[in-house]
Amino acid sequence: MGAPRGAVLLAAALLSACARHAVTLRAAEAVATPDEVQVVVRLALMLDAAGDRAADTLYTADALIVANARVRLAVPRFAGISSGGRVTIAASSVTLEGRFAWVLMDYRWVNPQQRLAEAGRATFICERRAGAGGWKIVHVHSSQVLPWDR
Repeated sequence: MGAPRGAVLLAAALLSACARHAVTLRAAEAVATPDEVQVVVRLALMLDAAGDRAADTLYTADALIVANARVRLAVPRFAGISSGGRVTIAASSVTLEGRFAWVLMDYRWVNPQQRLAEAGRATFICERRAGAGGWKIVHVHSSQVLPWDR
């Protein structure tokens, strides 16, 4: 009689542990913040200006990247950015909807050595991937700001 009761207690303990784990995962998924997405897209711009291939890890394997109406497969990925220089963010906004986020961002690229500066605007679509993937960029479109819009 003692063995079945012990088995029941063990099964109950295992089920409660699984239930707590499932609730914890759902709670973690629900706390996505705009700041998490901002970090990814800001890093993408900064690494792009530096010509750093580490930026590749921020994109999905099938991400579509368009700059000034041309598909980009390697750095520089963003309109108005060339090798060297630095990027500053002028403005950005994030909209979260489930596992997706839309980021609108105005940026400026400056290369003081070459006396060059360009303004750009980008729209990112990011997806929150399960597991350790976190937020990944699935699509980005950027354009240089026209002189009369600066």
